Amino acid sequence: MKITSKILAGSIASLAFLLPDPSIGAGSKEARVTQIIREVKLLPTDKAAREAALNDKVAEDTGVRTGGDSRSELTFPDLTITRLGANTIFSFSKSGRTANVETGSILLRVPKDSGGGSIRSSAVTVAVTGTTVIFEGSRGGRSKLITLEGSSRVSLKKNPKQFRNVLAGQMLDVPAGATTLPMPVNIDLNQLMRTHPLITDFKPLPSQPLIMAAAQQSQPQAPPPSYSGPTISILPVINFGPNLGPNRGPHPTRTPPTTKPPTTTTTHPINQPPGTTKPPPPANTPTPPPVITRNVPNQTYTPPNQTTTNTKKVTKKPTPTPPPIR
Repeated sequence: MKITSKILAGSIASLAFLLPDPSIGAGSKEARVTQIIREVKLLPTDKAAREAALNDKVAEDTGVRTGGDSRSELTFPDLTITRLGANTIFSFSKSGRTANVETGSILLRVPKDSGGGSIRSSAVTVAVTGTTVIFEGSRGGRSKLITLEGSSRVSLKKNPKQFRNVLAGQMLDVPAGATTLPMPVNIDLNQLMRTHPLITDFKPLPSQPLIMAAAQQSQPQAPPPSYSGPTISILPVINFGPNLGPNRGPHPTRTPPTTKPPTTTTTHPINQPPGTTKPPPPANTPTPPPVITRNVPNQTYTPPNQTTTNTKKVTKKPTPTPPPIR
């Protein structure tokens, strides 16, 4: 009987050791406040709001609110990280895998092979699987999602069939009241990592190497420099024969181009309009020498006085008439 009791007690003790502790299971759903910048308040459902402190435990369905120019960070047991921007109202469920954002901005990092998570706002739902994203929402319904590494999917709450996949280095900006989703656009991840307050005001993320690798892949390439030197003409490839050059075959015959002599039209001087120049003389026609005219002043010509000496008067003798014939 004593031996049976000892065996039964040992079995119960070993079973109790193998079963999970209920307190550990409850604690795994809680987040821990790992960073506070300025004003951060916790909003329990059954208690009044209070100021948050480092290492405070935040249970599910407990709201967190940040003031103007304030930020905070919550870390979960599986290293899921949620960072809250200024003027943000946030709550979570399912061990931080589901983030509810009424207004403001959050950074959500879900480890790979952890089951994924989601972000819910008044207008859209974001599904993430092993991803780091930044989400911004407003009461008016405008939503903006930036994927830092991995991939995510955005769908409209009113029309879940409307969805877009947002890859690393892309942003999707959904206007308020949208019935269709626009296309994602590429962004500069390097610039975002240097300037965004949810990055610069905190320690490096565990997914930092993945983000930097995505930034290098999505970085746009600079166009090649333009050539500013002299113009280089590219000559055509000529086939030099059947055994020379890449183009093998018979030597092509080239026919020299025929040039026509220029045709000149001559116009008769009478038909030429006034003020036009004379056409050039036809080819192979000797050009007459130019006529040189001299401008001689108007003068009256007076012949010199001539005197004749030793002039003899010649008298013409009459021709004799022959006598008549008898």
